[in-house]
Amino acid sequence: MLSTTLRRTLALAVLATALVAPQLARAQDRAPATVGASIAAGDRDAVLGRGWRGSTDRAWTTTGDAAGLHILVADARDGYAWRTAATLAEPGFETDRWVGNACLTGSGRRVVAVYAPRTFTNHEQLGARGGFTAVVDLDTGAVRRLPVTSSLAYFNPGCGAGETAALTQEGDEQRPGTRLVRVDAGTGRAAPPVRLTGQVTSAVPTGDGFTAARGRGLIRVSATGRATALTGAAGVPFGLTVDGDGGVSYLARTASGMAARRVAGGRDTLLAQGGFGAFGLARGSAGRVFLTGAPASVAVLPARLSRVAADPRADLSTGGQLAVEPQLTAAEALPSGTARDGTAGVRLAGRATATGRTAAFRVPTAPAVTAPAAPAAAGTTKAAPAAAAAATTTAALAAGSSTDPSDPEGYCSIPRNQTGTMAYQPRPRQVEWAVDYAVFKGLTQLRPAGYRKFGLPAYAPQAMFPPRDLVGAVPGRDHVAAQIMLGILTQESNLWQASQADSGEYGNPLIGNYYGRHYYDANTADDWRINWADADCGYGIGQVTDGMRAAAHPKPGEHIRQPTEQRAIALDYAANIAAGLQILQDKWNETMSAGLVVHNGDPTRIENWFFAVWAYNSGFHPDLHDGSSWGVGWGNNPANPRYDPTRHPFLDVKDPRKTDDNVPVFTDAAHPQDWPYQEKVIGWAAASIDTGDDGAGYRIAYWNGDTLTSRLRRSAASGFAEVPGVGFRPRPELFCDATNSCSPGARVQPDEPGLEGEKPGPCLHRNIYGQYDLKCWYHAPVQWKTDCPDSCGYEGIRYDLSVGYTEPTDGTHWPPQCTTSSLPAGAVIVDDLPAGTVTPRCPYASSTGGSFGLEFSGVAAGEYTSKIDFHQLDSGYGGHMWFARARGGDQFRVVGTWRTPVEWTGQLTVYAYVPPHGAKTRNAVYQIRSVDNRIRLVTVDQSTFAGRWVNLGRFQTAAGLTVRLDNTLSDSTEASVGYDAMAFVRG
Repeated sequence: MLSTTLRRTLALAVLATALVAPQLARAQDRAPATVGASIAAGDRDAVLGRGWRGSTDRAWTTTGDAAGLHILVADARDGYAWRTAATLAEPGFETDRWVGNACLTGSGRRVVAVYAPRTFTNHEQLGARGGFTAVVDLDTGAVRRLPVTSSLAYFNPGCGAGETAALTQEGDEQRPGTRLVRVDAGTGRAAPPVRLTGQVTSAVPTGDGFTAARGRGLIRVSATGRATALTGAAGVPFGLTVDGDGGVSYLARTASGMAARRVAGGRDTLLAQGGFGAFGLARGSAGRVFLTGAPASVAVLPARLSRVAADPRADLSTGGQLAVEPQLTAAEALPSGTARDGTAGVRLAGRATATGRTAAFRVPTAPAVTAPAAPAAAGTTKAAPAAAAAATTTAALAAGSSTDPSDPEGYCSIPRNQTGTMAYQPRPRQVEWAVDYAVFKGLTQLRPAGYRKFGLPAYAPQAMFPPRDLVGAVPGRDHVAAQIMLGILTQESNLWQASQADSGEYGNPLIGNYYGRHYYDANTADDWRINWADADCGYGIGQVTDGMRAAAHPKPGEHIRQPTEQRAIALDYAANIAAGLQILQDKWNETMSAGLVVHNGDPTRIENWFFAVWAYNSGFHPDLHDGSSWGVGWGNNPANPRYDPTRHPFLDVKDPRKTDDNVPVFTDAAHPQDWPYQEKVIGWAAASIDTGDDGAGYRIAYWNGDTLTSRLRRSAASGFAEVPGVGFRPRPELFCDATNSCSPGARVQPDEPGLEGEKPGPCLHRNIYGQYDLKCWYHAPVQWKTDCPDSCGYEGIRYDLSVGYTEPTDGTHWPPQCTTSSLPAGAVIVDDLPAGTVTPRCPYASSTGGSFGLEFSGVAAGEYTSKIDFHQLDSGYGGHMWFARARGGDQFRVVGTWRTPVEWTGQLTVYAYVPPHGAKTRNAVYQIRSVDNRIRLVTVDQSTFAGRWVNLGRFQTAAGLTVRLDNTLSDSTEASVGYDAMAFVRG
């Protein structure tokens, strides 16, 4: 079966209502047969036909959220009762959503998946070869992690007709070439990589090697890496699909649309042709291949190929009997995956291909958990053998210490887990206010000294980070379009300034790859090693990287910002936006000054930021005037074959020509790897996230005209154009032409030293010595709208500077517990912070005795990797708490220890405060050591007692008492364990 994202992103030129038989059009008028995790028992005969009980058909799909990439599966014989076979994620990543691709092996039993945090798609290296890989057994739910990382491109992985799959590791401008890895899904073994020159895409396993696309043709690659040409094509082939007879079917652009063809036995035959994106190929189990959608003409198909009435965007079941699409609203596109009605999970839209009947499903994605009986106090208390080791309670903590939650030895300027360094998480309205004011140079409100306990002197955001004048702008049209900046912030951080925090909370500043982990290379053994020199140091809502390293550790050529600037960028969302806006303005000035003008160059119009946003993400190669290549790089070029050529505009409505359909395809947010960065930003400019705080996150851009005209103009906003009779399609030729020495039909031999082994290709660029060097960087003006003053997008300003809006009020999520009113009189508090510590929303932490300490473990001496997934929030008792995920293994172990004053004797009642946010484990195991030197274990469901003091019991002591909390003792995999205050009452 094809990667799930390929099928979902096929263009929407022809709707499923017109696929094969009139009965489909009639069926769409009926309401969905069911809404639930399966088709209702009484509806199954009508929806599926009477043969469903004996069917071996299996439906499957993927969906991602903050917990991981969920692999969902349903069998026809159970009425397509959906279940989560597995959830794929890796520890230690701060992400709003896991994304990925998957394919099904020929047996229909195993899925090979590539998955990664969403933000990997913003980085060329991570998108090209940073995806984690695993094999999931759909019958048992067993997951086998593969020791290789690979591409997040839409075509990877590619499954064969049996139990093998191909993984692709893409190159980039600094690391040319492609590596292919053959995987045996049955054994979980990965063969040594095969290295190839040039860009190779859509690889699938065939024979003992691979078949793949390179340039305008297919190649066969042997197990030793020898590549031989199979066939040519009118356009770059994609969507390769292997059948059980050894044939490889594929799709390719033609002069008038698209064709499906099959290569077998040395022959290349036509299967079907029609409008671009109007049909597709999907592979089922047992070597079957299905032709989906509505091609204009179809040839006689081989035995293993058959037509099926299914939308080409859908995930097709193994026997072609059910077509499924995940459905996301703006709210469900958020990290929580929680709908407005409070139900968690994903909605699926299914269509039975035999009857044309539809079914709607709501599928829980979290693993089922059996809740314990509600206890009167904390739960069960039982005796346990004596355990060793008490926590360290050292007050002065050294750099690199196993007891210091912070990392002073890090290369980024503002450390994580410093208790006096917490960032504020803004409401979306606050973000929009700051952007609206900043683009008009009005973000000059004074932040007084000590503002929000940031430890800063008085400052104003745009006094600290003054805005730039825009090159080519005229008075009245001389500012950044607000929705472009909002789109960047959404794509970069999902509007996060603080890590793991909801609006109104304070937490660690969001920092990109703070620990410099090498999770993008081919070696998975070093994924948890700390490499400070390779830290990214992108901070906050705009992921501002420039100048954010520590003064002692600059990157080559980096100008380090002043400490007050660094701190403001890390902690204050408004300062971060002001600094990020400077960078975007610089990219506009850089590209415009170099002649990279879009349309009429008006900066207030949405489409005209295409080049500047492209450069904001991947940089700009300036013209050195020595004949070398220059411009915006190949990684984000829409013509790059790593992006699905049939993709529709990001977040566009399903069919822009229908006046009754104005709902963006928010499901696109679940697989952003299918679009270049600038197309995603323009998509977010036109379709806002829904945060749940303020409704829609921000006011969106708009296009002139009536409903239909406006929608068509928006659809062309991202470099897409309407082609009569074909629908909507990307225009890759717009950025691959003579201006950047790129000719899709050319084949030249690179001959720059070191490139002699490269195969002929379309890049005609020569270096100063006249040698072909494979650098086709784009640097020419473009125009795809001839009437931009009328048809380009307008910004939408909510907070007009002339009105004088004040900063919107703070969010109110998870207020901290600042008093002891619910405790018995005389309780002695041992908090997780020293007495007198000032926190943002409480006057001070109220420890009254005893001590608290932390212990961290790691993978190597001096590398305390358990800190990577350790976090702070201000929503606990006294305005602070810590939490860590509940995972087994020493490298993730965090132990917190609370101690009473050592002279205490007699009976003590112990209370633990469970913070309201960040503590979700159902079995936090508290270890209480009392007078007999034995440890009692008390298990607490922290998710039930959130925001409350929990009575752990009464204990006898002769010389003080200790309470330990070890996150590795909880068996609630991936749930968080909260560390907060402890209270002790005598008697």
